[in-house]
Amino acid sequence: MKLCYAKFNPHQFLECHTLDAINVLKSLKNSFSWLEELSPGIFELSFYAVLLHDIGKCASGFQKKKNKWGYRHELLSVPFVQFLDYGERERNLIALAILTHHKTLDEIEVLLPVKVEDVPLEFDEKLDELLERSEYIEKFFVSRIPNLEAYYFGTKKPPKRFKLPSNWRENLREFDFQGLKEWYEENIEGEKITLTFMRGLLNASDHLASAGETEIRLLPDIAGRLELKIPRERLRPLQLEASRSDGHILLRAPTGYGKTEAALLWANRNASRSGRGIASRIFYVLPYKASINAMHRRLLGLFSDPYLVGVLHSSATFYLYSLAIEYRKLSSLYRKIYTPLKVTTPFQLMKAFFGVGFHEMLKTELAGSLLIFDEIHAYEPNILGIILAMLEEIDKLKAKAMVMTATLPDFLEDLLEETLPFKGLETPPEEADQFTRHRVHIVEEGIDSIGDLLHELELYMKVQKTSKPTLIACNSVDRAIQTYNTLKEEGFKVLLLHSRFTHGDREAKERELLENMSNYDFAVATQVVEVSLDVSFSTILTEPAPLDALIQRLGRVNRQGWRDGRIGDVYVLARGSEADRKIYKPYSVVEESVKLLRELDGKELKESQLPELVSGAYQRVAEELVEKVLRYKKMAREVFDSLKPLRTGEDEKKFYGMFNGLEVVPGIHAGKISELLDKGLGIETQRYLLPIPMWLYHSERESFHTLSDRGAGRYILVAELEYDPEVGLKRVPLNGGDIL
Repeated sequence: MKLCYAKFNPHQFLECHTLDAINVLKSLKNSFSWLEELSPGIFELSFYAVLLHDIGKCASGFQKKKNKWGYRHELLSVPFVQFLDYGERERNLIALAILTHHKTLDEIEVLLPVKVEDVPLEFDEKLDELLERSEYIEKFFVSRIPNLEAYYFGTKKPPKRFKLPSNWRENLREFDFQGLKEWYEENIEGEKITLTFMRGLLNASDHLASAGETEIRLLPDIAGRLELKIPRERLRPLQLEASRSDGHILLRAPTGYGKTEAALLWANRNASRSGRGIASRIFYVLPYKASINAMHRRLLGLFSDPYLVGVLHSSATFYLYSLAIEYRKLSSLYRKIYTPLKVTTPFQLMKAFFGVGFHEMLKTELAGSLLIFDEIHAYEPNILGIILAMLEEIDKLKAKAMVMTATLPDFLEDLLEETLPFKGLETPPEEADQFTRHRVHIVEEGIDSIGDLLHELELYMKVQKTSKPTLIACNSVDRAIQTYNTLKEEGFKVLLLHSRFTHGDREAKERELLENMSNYDFAVATQVVEVSLDVSFSTILTEPAPLDALIQRLGRVNRQGWRDGRIGDVYVLARGSEADRKIYKPYSVVEESVKLLRELDGKELKESQLPELVSGAYQRVAEELVEKVLRYKKMAREVFDSLKPLRTGEDEKKFYGMFNGLEVVPGIHAGKISELLDKGLGIETQRYLLPIPMWLYHSERESFHTLSDRGAGRYILVAELEYDPEVGLKRVPLNGGDIL
């Protein structure tokens, strides 16, 4: 009797892989009880989908040639559902999950057998190959099914649904694939949630079993871990209130208050538990990669296990590689239903609703989850609209959301509260003012006067006094480079930081600033300083920006001053540049922000004032922004509602269109990239990647060419544009002007 393998390299018998996948499903059943509430019977149906999903691999052609066989094993697995003691609905649900567990329905439907009289089918030929292993199927595989049912269901009388008749070989040949497809089209609207979970659970079970895992991980009690760092008696009022709050909450508290701890305590309160720990998946959502990486390291320190705390963003694999941990395995597991706590961007979660990739698996994981949205004010109206639509979707899936921020305009708070029934938590004014750290000064100049302002504001004297550099915050890369060159010419020690450096150069600059701050007189930076640097400067001179962005910048000065009541002077320029009008739209928010701060010139910027000030800065344009956010929310809702499980989202291209940029390698590094690729070190090439806007690629297309990374099956785009590791991507002439 010939045996059947489900996996090769290393080899694994079909019954062994099936048992591993059933173990994963059993751990999901024991943990994700809410899925049964949303779709009764889902775990019983999913058991039989997992049980039968790979039986088609027994075909002799697959056993000999594996991926070179040229036929889909799913087509041979599906007909076995007719031997399940179920009604038509249940059998079809299981059949559809099996049919689409590798390819979506739109990808595989062209391969579905269509019976034509007197015309031989390839399906029949491949079925003959499967029947060559009939003895194995009957004696090794089917004979074990009663034991697997008893093991999985754990009852004295488990359902015995699979019954193989004596004429099973003939029956396989008669399966009606076209009828199955027609049933899908006729019933999809009423079966969306069940089919989503069916494919999601089968994918999760199959993928994790293939990765060598037999169960999902659960998080230990969060409050217990936090108490090792912060005793309960030292928790602040809002942290305690969050730890007692059920359902959706909206928290506003000053920077430094401990919002992260409040969020984790809220999650601990609202999480569902199984015997081994917290079962609910927790997603900590942030807008920027730098802040995501910093939060991942922080949470990793709390839970001390990279299998418990994951990270998801477009450069996560390289980030994990730089941490010198099992980046290949971990980056794969983080994309599955495995890790209980993930720090991520909203774009990664949006994939579930735009139909990107294995979207059913992600949506299954989002069901019953806890989502923490930090810095929600930082998103553009289009992304905010999509997030609001997504919040409505996750509410239907029994998930709960917490939104927290230090600066939230009233119009955005209203939009959030109209979307979900948020309970508001806000720091009382007297408590908020304990975190006041800054005295604001308006400077009636622009950054082009930096030479004179150095002496007028005595910025260098502050550097000498504190042994910390002054931060110069610019709104554009162009202005930052100009300012950097001016300060260098004056003889100062300056570090430049902006978004147009390769990942490796930027990482080196940030590390240099963190480790050797006292070596510099000035740090010149763009908006990246608002999120990526956990450092405290002597003071700041910043170009004008929307008030919420300015507050983030000012937060890089005197960061711990609230502990001893120390107030630091900060300086905001009243005049920006014409380029700023392209960056901040509508620009009137910037003008209104300067106007409001001018009234506080020379005074302390009280933390209790910030919510009112931020709302005031947006007051004139609030109606316009609300209209824009709601327009995008409506568009997102239409996309979400049109999405069908088991199919690729029709708007997948639209989704990727939201990422208006590319990553390229500067031409000066092309030789190094070729050398790394020849050595099989493709992961190292990410150090040399540089983000650029899409319009730059289109305008300078003749300056780009590709290198092939055969090991990863991809191409690397090389940009023959001037790049200097000291100042980054230099200005490139475009129609007589400057592009950066």
